[in-house]
Amino acid sequence: MADWSKLSIDISSLIHGELSVLDCIRVGAVCKQWNFACKLKYHCPTKKPQSPWLVLPGECDSTTIKFFSILEKKTYKIPCPKPMIHRRVYIGSGHGWLVTVDDICNMHLLNPLTGAQIPLPPVTTLPFVSARHNSHGQIIEFVVEVPYGANIISTLVFSFERMRCIFFQKAVLSAAPDVDDNCLIMMICNNWKHLVVGRARGEAWKCISLYHHYTNIIHRKGKFHSISDTGIVEVWEHDGSILRPRIIGSKIRYFLNQFMHYLVESLDGNLLLIVRAQEDIKPSDNFLVFSLDEKEHKWKKVSNLHEQTLFLGYNHSMCLSARNFPELQHNCIYSTNNKLMYYQHGSHDMEIFYLKEKKTQQIYQLERQLNWPPPIWLTPSLS
Repeated sequence: MADWSKLSIDISSLIHGELSVLDCIRVGAVCKQWNFACKLKYHCPTKKPQSPWLVLPGECDSTTIKFFSILEKKTYKIPCPKPMIHRRVYIGSGHGWLVTVDDICNMHLLNPLTGAQIPLPPVTTLPFVSARHNSHGQIIEFVVEVPYGANIISTLVFSFERMRCIFFQKAVLSAAPDVDDNCLIMMICNNWKHLVVGRARGEAWKCISLYHHYTNIIHRKGKFHSISDTGIVEVWEHDGSILRPRIIGSKIRYFLNQFMHYLVESLDGNLLLIVRAQEDIKPSDNFLVFSLDEKEHKWKKVSNLHEQTLFLGYNHSMCLSARNFPELQHNCIYSTNNKLMYYQHGSHDMEIFYLKEKKTQQIYQLERQLNWPPPIWLTPSLS
């Protein structure tokens, strides 16, 4: 048998560049030489576009992590990187990485396929979060002050589990953390949905807004974009070392507690707003799609996504072309529920919404497989 480990990196890159991530994993499992050749390829990103995977909750088996492949409509188990991640919750994903929170509220970026992990700043570096310790110096609970401007309006005490379920709302990456160590993370946190930023391998989080209740964030065209529960859309621009907001979108009427909101960049670069009813107000209003006219600062309703397919949830919202990914349904929305508390009480929404027909169906009978923590969409990467 030829020794593939002796192939040049250029030839290895040509071969593996034509494979899907799943095929790369299979090739690496054939023998030691092929596995070594695949590991060389990790430094050369695959050229083949990858459709999203669904990272599924772990079971009692803590040695593997489960993924669902839309391409093959199958669930796979892959050896779980150490330290074990099956007890972590996922509050964000992007560029092949997960943003995770463990059972004592430590945060990491994790590539679940390679096992690479990068620590994020401790949550206690936020000015409104502190910890209580036992006689051995171990954290036993968190104290969260609720600020509004310069005032503290209340103080809450959270256990580890309650902190994980309530405090961490959603996190978004500006770039892959392995690119020039320049990855910035924006996070919505606290019951009052404040906005904070920090860096991979950084020392502290920085609070940048206390006045709005933010519901969703994305990174688009090199800048973070956020939306508040009143429908105000802001783009965050660097002013030296400071991020400052600039309003680019106005209010619309679908901003009450029974709606969730997602920002997505369309294939042609426009900013989309997806409004999702948390309760069945009426079936046709389960998802509503709007496009922002940035000149008029107005939202315009969209009735047809054409070839576009959207992926919503804790992940960085995605828009893909069904022409490039024939395994996907076009003009529809793949979604997971991004309310951690709902999952603890058995709500496991994972569905496809067809915009034209205004109907919803579960994703390939996955409902019965779900447990805690909530699943999340991930575009796999071996880099």
